[in-house]
Amino acid sequence: LTLARDWGMNVEERPVRVAEVVAAAQAGTLKEAFGAGTAATIAHISVISHEGTDYTLPSVADRTFSTRVLDALDKIKTGELADKFGWIQKI
Repeated sequence: LTLARDWGMNVEERPVRVAEVVAAAQAGTLKEAFGAGTAATIAHISVISHEGTDYTLPSVADRTFSTRVLDALDKIKTGELADKFGWIQKI
């Protein structure tokens, strides 16, 4: 969320209903899904299953936002990109 805001993107934080995800998958408008956590990385989700139906998401190669997030996090972790958010702590 912090990176998206920093990149000038509009960010909306709210609960997402399963029905919304399923409807977007059925309509072909669900383009990316990923998990993120305290390890400062992301894990792409390739399939979402609901009530016996699998919804396959586009290839990771076609995911521009999550790929950009992963790249930025990796570069911040390695010092290639400045950590302007104070996320990296030397111990």
